[in-house]
Amino acid sequence: MRQFHAAHPGITGRAFARGGSYDQIAALVPPDARVLDLACGDGVLLAKLGPHAIGLDVSREELGRIPRGVQGRAQALPFADASFDVCTCHLAFMLFDEVDRVVAELARVLVPGGAWIALLGGGPTATGDDAFHRFLAILAEHARAPLRLGEPRARTERGWQELFAGWREVSFERLEIDLGGSFDEVWAFLGASYEVPAPSADAIRDQLRAATAGITDATGSIPCQVVTWLARAVRAS
Repeated sequence: MRQFHAAHPGITGRAFARGGSYDQIAALVPPDARVLDLACGDGVLLAKLGPHAIGLDVSREELGRIPRGVQGRAQALPFADASFDVCTCHLAFMLFDEVDRVVAELARVLVPGGAWIALLGGGPTATGDDAFHRFLAILAEHARAPLRLGEPRARTERGWQELFAGWREVSFERLEIDLGGSFDEVWAFLGASYEVPAPSADAIRDQLRAATAGITDATGSIPCQVVTWLARAVRAS
């Protein structure tokens, strides 16, 4: 993952900028809150979180693009106890290892009653035919062992409830994002997947362009729906 982001700084922000998910999280944060944005990347969400927000990321290349970034790991946050009113994370918590340590660190740096808000990756819709489904079919042709990033508990409602047992107001809400658009816009999202083998990226892109020709409408727009989960929890007093 570090190598991927070092080679492609800002890729996640470009992939999701059109979908509104950053705004969904930012709307839940009070404007004067002290906020820590975990795995902040190049700061797309951070820029929406107000003047007292700080970003943390493991990638030096990503942080080089923003003014309020700290390099570090979520498993050992370089901040004092009760430093933040809110912690946020956009599509990264489900990729962390040692997730129990991350939860303990969140509890430590949040004030009592502080909020934890994370957008978690899901995948394509259960049914339908769009660019995401066709992309996954093409990936299967380029056989490689699936990546095993993060922990399953961080991806499901049951796991979320387990990880944040003892916290308050624990919730797990389905949020479907429309990332349809031109081929280049759709590829900006799909091509950002860690699952794309670098040597095959151009071939996969070409195959996808051909595969989506039949579902492109008269305006040149290709459908692409993404299921995510907006998950929240409040640190107990």
